[in-house]
Amino acid sequence: MKLKFLIQYSLILASSIIAGCQTESSNNKKVVEEATHEHEHEEALTLTAAQEKQVGITYTALSYQMLSNGLILNGVLDVPNDMKAYVTSVYGGVLEELYARPGDFVKKGQVLGKVLNPDLIKMQEQLQLINNQISLTQIEVNRQQELVEGNAAPLKKLQQIEVELANLKAQKNSLSRQLSAGGGSLHISSQITIKAPISGVVASIQGLIGTRIEASSPILEIVNNDALHVDMYVYEKDFSKVKKGQKILFSPVNNANVSYEAQIDQLGQAFEKETNAIAVHAQVLGNKEGLINGMQVQGTLIVSDDKSLAVPTDCIVSAEGKDYIFLLKDEHTVPESPKNLVHKESEERHENHKHEEGLNHEYDRIAVVKGVSSRGFTAITPVKEIDENAKIVQKGAFFLLAKMTNSGEHAH
Repeated sequence: MKLKFLIQYSLILASSIIAGCQTESSNNKKVVEEATHEHEHEEALTLTAAQEKQVGITYTALSYQMLSNGLILNGVLDVPNDMKAYVTSVYGGVLEELYARPGDFVKKGQVLGKVLNPDLIKMQEQLQLINNQISLTQIEVNRQQELVEGNAAPLKKLQQIEVELANLKAQKNSLSRQLSAGGGSLHISSQITIKAPISGVVASIQGLIGTRIEASSPILEIVNNDALHVDMYVYEKDFSKVKKGQKILFSPVNNANVSYEAQIDQLGQAFEKETNAIAVHAQVLGNKEGLINGMQVQGTLIVSDDKSLAVPTDCIVSAEGKDYIFLLKDEHTVPESPKNLVHKESEERHENHKHEEGLNHEYDRIAVVKGVSSRGFTAITPVKEIDENAKIVQKGAFFLLAKMTNSGEHAH
């Protein structure tokens, strides 16, 4: 009897242990499945069209950039002196009208403003007086010619009047040229017309309407950016690496996301006094939009043609010691309800959006290994293959990271 009881007790105990193990195994399996499921979604995030618009998300694309094997240089944009000019007035006066603004493109000879100078009227009156004298003298010359032909007057008298006529015409030409060169009218007017001496962009304006302008004082500055070049400064230890014909990729210091190209055509032969560096002259190639004379730039002297897969540096975000980029994965039209949000939000927000419909965008977070950075770009090595036509999130990447991180913490 006792033996039978012991056997039954052992069987019950064994069953309990087995059942407990099965339950624990089932629970563990469930936890693993949940963790796996959670891991599958922790690299993805969905935003509604309204959220995307509010954040102002912008996209860029993968590109190959020459970032490594280069010499980092600083420099400044410049234009040759014969391609920039000040607009001045030959005669002083009050600036009455001004038709140009900074950034405007103007053509050579284009009227840019007017200066008021009452003193011009005296010159114009003198010109009118000379014109009248010329008319009268011409009549007298004609009369004397008739008298000489009829032997009624000496030739000497005719010659004297002809000399007087020539002198009057010389005075007329002198006054006319003075007025025309200074922008004044040949008729009675106190206005002086200011014209552009060269074609180019208005870089700055020194004169103000209503103020007195002295003769030859700058009113505007015009720069022709077609001849824009960049002067890069190289220290003595690196000068042997620089040769004519080499390419330089550069960006403005205040806008590293935009890249331009230049080619070295001259090497300096003396050290700059202030920097103790040698100036390298390079012509800017291709597009010059956004470049301004005097702008500070930073560039990379290309020593080899090796290119790296890269994205703009602000596409890359970091979390827990790892670096990521976000890709636009998919878009589909669905009602904006809690079931369609990968990361659930508060019930109050659900109430505000549950009747709205829109285009939802899904984003993938991809881990990358960062490489060298230059000119606003950073080389990357993705942990998995990325389509070369993929849309990479640029503006808004930090928002996506924060939203994913906060949602993940809420889930736990």
